[in-house]
Amino acid sequence: MLLLLPGLFFVFLVALISFMGYRVILRPAAGLRQLAEVSAAPAVRRPSFSGWLSSLGALLPISPQDVAITRAELLAAGYRSASAVTMFYGAKLAAAGVLLILDLLFRGQLISNPVLSLISIGGLPLLGYTAVGFVLDVLIARRADALRRALPDALDLMVVCSEGGSALDQAMLRVSQELKPVHPALAEEFGIVNFEMLAGQPREQALRNLGLRTREPEVRKFTSVLIQADRFGASMIETLRSQAEYLRVRRRQAAHERAAKVGVKIIFPIFFLCFPAMLIVVAGPGILQLIKNLFPMMRAMH
Repeated sequence: MLLLLPGLFFVFLVALISFMGYRVILRPAAGLRQLAEVSAAPAVRRPSFSGWLSSLGALLPISPQDVAITRAELLAAGYRSASAVTMFYGAKLAAAGVLLILDLLFRGQLISNPVLSLISIGGLPLLGYTAVGFVLDVLIARRADALRRALPDALDLMVVCSEGGSALDQAMLRVSQELKPVHPALAEEFGIVNFEMLAGQPREQALRNLGLRTREPEVRKFTSVLIQADRFGASMIETLRSQAEYLRVRRRQAAHERAAKVGVKIIFPIFFLCFPAMLIVVAGPGILQLIKNLFPMMRAMH
């Protein structure tokens, strides 16, 4: 028994030293080697839907003039990615291809006329190709409306910042930070203006770029007023306050104009939808009674 104790102690000591060596030396070294192998291996990028659209749009031969026009429209809609143009044309091709496939699959079930089938095989892809452009126009109009609605609030906040002693670029930066949760589109545009001025562009050019990017008449008027006030040394606070009041008056007038047009616009749904239903409800029972009693009397007379 006494001879077994040193042997067990020796085995325990060897096992402890081996375990500590594995935990302290071998395992960290293996982890470092695995990390080095992973970092040295080329990164495998999974193909995404946006990358697929960009690759598809790159197949189209597009002129530089069309690229410039499309990029300006995408900027007005809020898409600033470097691959936005190719993704846009890729979406056009994808929409055209999807409609072409649907036309070929359901041709015999939906269209039996041979003339219509010939028209659909070219018309549906053309419709899908042009529909993406109409969607972009809707996005541009929606963003322009959001900018127009946010501009009076931004001007009021700029007046407060200017009265507190901030310069125009500092006021625009503050507005872009404060209005981001409420008006993200205008906050993004003001942030871009501030970045352009920090990059070395003159203030006049940065403000002019704001009007060109957004394509919103009210924003262009706002930038023109700021450029003129900065050029001639007018009071920036009074300029911003008068511009904010002008925009509120314009928005109120536009609301009154839309309210005045409601009476004319509501005539058509009343005449084509409500009036026939009311006519059926009011005159329907009488007409049914007339048919029920008049026709037997006419047959009896004959």
